[in-house]
Amino acid sequence: MIAILSTRWIVLDIEGTLTPTEQIHTVLYDYARPRLGPWIDEHPDDPEVAEAVGQIRRLGELPDSADTAALVTVLHGWMDADEKITPLKTLQGLIWQHGYAEGELTTALFPDVAPALAQWRKAGIDLAIFSSGSVAAQIASFSRTSDGDVTEFFSRHFDTVNAGPKREAASYQSITEALGADPAEVLFLSDVPAELDAAAEAGWQTVGVARAGEPYGDADFGPHRKIGSFDGIRAGVRRRPSASSPGSSDEGAEPVSVGELRAAGRALAAEAARYAAMGWMHGTSGNLSVVLRRDPLRLAVTASGRDKGELTEDDVVVVDESGRGAADSPCPERVPSAEAGLHARIAAVSGAGAVVHVHALAPVVAAELWPDGVVLRDLEMLKGLGRAAHDDVVTVPVIRNDQDMRVLGDAFEAGFDAGTPALIVARHGLYVWGDDPRQARHRLECLEWSLRFAVETRQTVTPQVSQVSQAPQSGQTPPTDQTGQTGQTGQAPQTDRSNQTSQNDQPGQSDQTGRNDQTGRTRKPGQAGQAGKPTTRTKNRQGR
Repeated sequence: MIAILSTRWIVLDIEGTLTPTEQIHTVLYDYARPRLGPWIDEHPDDPEVAEAVGQIRRLGELPDSADTAALVTVLHGWMDADEKITPLKTLQGLIWQHGYAEGELTTALFPDVAPALAQWRKAGIDLAIFSSGSVAAQIASFSRTSDGDVTEFFSRHFDTVNAGPKREAASYQSITEALGADPAEVLFLSDVPAELDAAAEAGWQTVGVARAGEPYGDADFGPHRKIGSFDGIRAGVRRRPSASSPGSSDEGAEPVSVGELRAAGRALAAEAARYAAMGWMHGTSGNLSVVLRRDPLRLAVTASGRDKGELTEDDVVVVDESGRGAADSPCPERVPSAEAGLHARIAAVSGAGAVVHVHALAPVVAAELWPDGVVLRDLEMLKGLGRAAHDDVVTVPVIRNDQDMRVLGDAFEAGFDAGTPALIVARHGLYVWGDDPRQARHRLECLEWSLRFAVETRQTVTPQVSQVSQAPQSGQTPPTDQTGQTGQTGQAPQTDRSNQTSQNDQPGQSDQTGRNDQTGRTRKPGQAGQAGKPTTRTKNRQGR
């Protein structure tokens, strides 16, 4: 087992790291080799093919009159030498993309790969690929694998065209800039020591992947840590420094300028207008924030008592890590929203760059129905939260409302799960966060839809009740519904259910998917756990 430093990004190599080398050198190479010539001839007007042909002639020192056979001879020579040449990778990628689309190719992943990808994403870590294969080939290869379509796990893709050679530090520096990350926030996994050397030179964390039977399985990885499989990694989200971090200080910190605050104000005003138009910010309710500084923590938060549909660039306040107006604010006379303290706690704990709080109805109703946490699964919209549409369970935490933001902050932190960027405050509203206001909005829109679906289908879809929990005892009559008919597992709903409740209305029987809730207890309507404590049973501390 390796103790990995916390990270915000994991960048992965493919060959020998995610897939056996044989997958590339035998399956894919053998598929592409006889198709290179025909592909060139059949796609003369394709800009990518035309550019690749020009590069082959130049790199292969061929005359402009060289025919397809001469081009193929050069390409086969590069393949035999396992050269990572851009025009070769471009043509191979186009051919492989076609093969996957036609169902003629499937990528074999090592058995530990898919579970690890899912675990890292659930922990809130973003994943990217850096491979010599083209971006098009990467995406195609992950669309059909031995574990199904895994493209949803990856946020970014890099190749030798958009990043550079894999054994040069400048390529990794370029990727760092594209990710908008600090070098120390990026972890690189590869089976090639020279690639790890280049990544380390760029300031990345590195781990060598030495899989048994692979070409680099017995390689000397020098100063790099080494694992035999992904089971040897435990990674969590890197928490960026905040004002509450040991050693942090306001001394020497650059103060927020009036221009910077106004720019943040314009961005938040535009977002607030959208939410108000959706009916999610009634009157002066709701608030938004964006992080301006990490150390010490400074946020721009919408001001108190403002109509969210009419905000201007001046309706924001700079607050500190406690949610109070910051002493170094350029506009100290402004009063922040009363909930700024929870915004600051969420930003400090999760590393979020923006937090949104709305009063949409569906989340509040969902919390009323499932006070121990709202379980969502098998919904395409969950991809908008960075989660899988299938074989993944998202539990949105629910905490009891309180007027003390410190109490709410403690309850939030106690139940924090880095894989779920959302929190429902019972009988109050919904908080969602992201790297920036735009990502937070996208997550909020997808989550609100999912919660609304859960609430509305609860009354119209008969749950698949387990026979164990619903089977009558010996000598008892099977339960009947409100129409007097005997209930059956999976029975279709009656035509008029307008004044009925489904069999899973009582907490302790079944949740919205027909599964038992997390406690098995019966709660009174509106009960949402003890004050100051999260009612959700999920207390995943990954990412902390």
